[in-house]
Amino acid sequence: MPGFKDDILKVARGLGIPTGQFDAVSIHAWPPIMKRIEASFIMKTDSNTRFNWWWESFKGKRVSIFFENGRAFEQLSQLIEADEVVWFIGCDTARDPSKYWLFQGAVKAIQQVIGEFYAFEYYVVSKKYDWLLSVTDHDELIGLGSMTARMERLN
Repeated sequence: MPGFKDDILKVARGLGIPTGQFDAVSIHAWPPIMKRIEASFIMKTDSNTRFNWWWESFKGKRVSIFFENGRAFEQLSQLIEADEVVWFIGCDTARDPSKYWLFQGAVKAIQQVIGEFYAFEYYVVSKKYDWLLSVTDHDELIGLGSMTARMERLN
């Protein structure tokens, strides 16, 4: 039975998005990337190795904007350079909220994929680990790191 990762990749390919614009990160590459993201942006309070509900434990200053229409993803291209390749982390909110899947891609491709799904939690992270964007399943767009200044201009 296909899972969340397969569903996302199927949608991306169905939209004609090439692998150079959006693809999954290999199972061998993702653990150190996820750990570095967690170390950069998440306050760890116990030894739980799951990557769920990060937005409840963010480090440092944050800027939040609520989007009652569930369309926060439409703002991503206002915040991220079009040619920047970023990490995209999707949470399998409906089936197993402890499962996170790591992809990489350009913002336009990521927006196209997100637009085909409904109400799931995801994160977009700079490959330099200097900012993180989160969209919660509560329609809140949260920015951390150097993204806070860009978010304040949107508000």
